[in-house]
Amino acid sequence: MTVSQAAPGAAPAVTPSDWINYTNTAARVIMWPGAIADMGGEVDALGCRRLMVVCGPNTRRSGVLKRVLDALGGRVQHLFDRVVEHSAVALVEEAAELAREHRIDGFVAVGGGSASDTAKAVAILLAEGGRLPEHASRFVPPDRFYPKDLPSPKLPVIAVPTTASAAEVTPGLGIRDADGRKLLFWHVTLASRLIVLDPAANVEVPAPIVAATAMNAFAHCAEGLYSRLRNPISEGLALHGIRILTKAIPAMVAEPDEVGHRAGVLAGAHLSGMVISNARVGIHHAVCHCLGALGGLSHGVANAIMLPHALAYNLPVAAGALATMAEAMGAATGVGGRDLDEAAAARAGIEAVRKLQHDAGVPTRLRDAGLAEDMLPAIAEHTLADRGLYFNPRPTASAEPILELLKRAW
Repeated sequence: MTVSQAAPGAAPAVTPSDWINYTNTAARVIMWPGAIADMGGEVDALGCRRLMVVCGPNTRRSGVLKRVLDALGGRVQHLFDRVVEHSAVALVEEAAELAREHRIDGFVAVGGGSASDTAKAVAILLAEGGRLPEHASRFVPPDRFYPKDLPSPKLPVIAVPTTASAAEVTPGLGIRDADGRKLLFWHVTLASRLIVLDPAANVEVPAPIVAATAMNAFAHCAEGLYSRLRNPISEGLALHGIRILTKAIPAMVAEPDEVGHRAGVLAGAHLSGMVISNARVGIHHAVCHCLGALGGLSHGVANAIMLPHALAYNLPVAAGALATMAEAMGAATGVGGRDLDEAAAARAGIEAVRKLQHDAGVPTRLRDAGLAEDMLPAIAEHTLADRGLYFNPRPTASAEPILELLKRAW
């Protein structure tokens, strides 16, 4: 049935506000226990013969990296193992020079979101030239967004994620500049060409790290439901991601060695990346970008803390979306099994997120993450320049409401 043929008096399933503008990326995804061992043939199919492996010091010492290096063998020409959280412009430019020197034709990002973001940023520099900040998008509050087109063909990025950040899925990335600001980039050519999800290898990653980053994945789904760019496809992905993560996160924390729970978290995180590849993110991620770049918090911890506060901030304009979230979490019913009204269901959904925080064992206050209270005003001011505010359903024209949001989380 088309919209114009809807039965008289019935609400159409798709309305003009839901018209679809959805872009799929060219990613191939493989997920099974031991998938890393099968990477060689997958990489050969991409035509890559001279690879740069990109990771951080912790991953460098892990068994996961050893599995990757064993699988790729002589295809690896250089190991760049100095990625830091949120990366850095100087680090990316150094890696780009090394890639030119070694005639690299593809990148393998192993680790969390910073590894994937670094690899994608190096691909930008090699393809577009110039300096990295020249290619960042720009946002002027409250509603002027200036994306930067990055159309040149990019070298393939192959990702072996060890966390649930979903950075490997999206065509976007963030890199910290020398002033502590998060430079943001976006283009469909930046999405990973091959994503290898290995739940058996993921068992080596400490459960608290995976749990915090999985709350980030959950936030992708939640924000995708109320984003100004939401559409029926992204909504379907978001709701299923929420269903999976609501069960998989506490199960993984309770039984960290169970491969099936790790697979659930990785699958839910992948869905969350597909959500924000089109629906994008709002004020929650805008704040978290700045908590990381300026405040030094890991992205997963920042996301885990801020999520219920950001949902409550948007509640006045997004009750319907939050009620849908509650339903997917199994929290939209009251006493006697009766469905709650929309406002009550939305509030129940936010409380369900707080329970998920508790079950995940993540920090719930910024002060507990070591953030100094006197940093909050600067973080609020920096957030004003983040493009996430453009996609947020509730307009934010000044730093004052952001500061209040941060104070509640602190």
